[in-house]
Amino acid sequence: MKNIRLVIDAGHLNTHHVQFACYLASLTRSRLIGIFMQNAPYQQLPEMKVALGTPFAKTITISDLPDFTEKQALLRENESTFRSICERQGVHVSVHKNPHEPLEQILAESRYADLMIIGSDLALEPWDEKRPSSFLKDVLCAVECPVMIAPDVFEGVEEIVFAYDGNAAAAHAIKQFSYLLPELEDCRLTIVRVVDESEREDPDEGKLARLVSTHYSNAHFKKLYGRPNSELFAFLMNKKKTLVVMGSYGRSTFSNMLTPSTADPLIRNLNLPVFIAHP
Repeated sequence: MKNIRLVIDAGHLNTHHVQFACYLASLTRSRLIGIFMQNAPYQQLPEMKVALGTPFAKTITISDLPDFTEKQALLRENESTFRSICERQGVHVSVHKNPHEPLEQILAESRYADLMIIGSDLALEPWDEKRPSSFLKDVLCAVECPVMIAPDVFEGVEEIVFAYDGNAAAAHAIKQFSYLLPELEDCRLTIVRVVDESEREDPDEGKLARLVSTHYSNAHFKKLYGRPNSELFAFLMNKKKTLVVMGSYGRSTFSNMLTPSTADPLIRNLNLPVFIAHP
């Protein structure tokens, strides 16, 4: 992996997320690109005016808005802070500030990235305080590269948990993670599967074991019984220094276990990095 992008709210820089991105960039010797997302796209806005009794349309640019100067000063300050943190960590960085609608900008950037890092607090509107926000859900459903949800506080990685349900999306996520982050192959690996009491053994479990054994020397299987969303959350809730790998978000035709109802509580309540990859 050589190409990492970090999505940044231009008005609210989260330095913990920058530190986490620097950790991954340093670990993989990758270049880090900061995508500074702004709620108001740079475009011309028409406004109706009246002169001598005749209506006409006046074009208002973004610089005409009342808080433009303050926002630009904050953007420059946050960009400088971002660069300073990365430079202290020895990470090569650049900044992208594209004049596009935020969702379009992020999806366009994801097409040419190896990995995109996004904070669980990412939102398009300040009043949308849900985790994940509606905007973040839209991003996770449509993004075109693997995503890492950044934790609020990062303490390192000692264990990797693969959430596996026997479907294509989960297997794809396992392979993508292994290819992108071989530097973590010495971590303890736990493959978790939640099943019903009556469910038979997975005929492909041996194939999965052979796959992960080529990448990890300390791999273990853990079978849980019950409802996938509640059992997986209970298993992870007290974990520390753990990274979670999940299959596709919001594409339940590929995966029954990793639907938004399962992923959302993990993103909302657990201070763990979560890796998500679509087939």
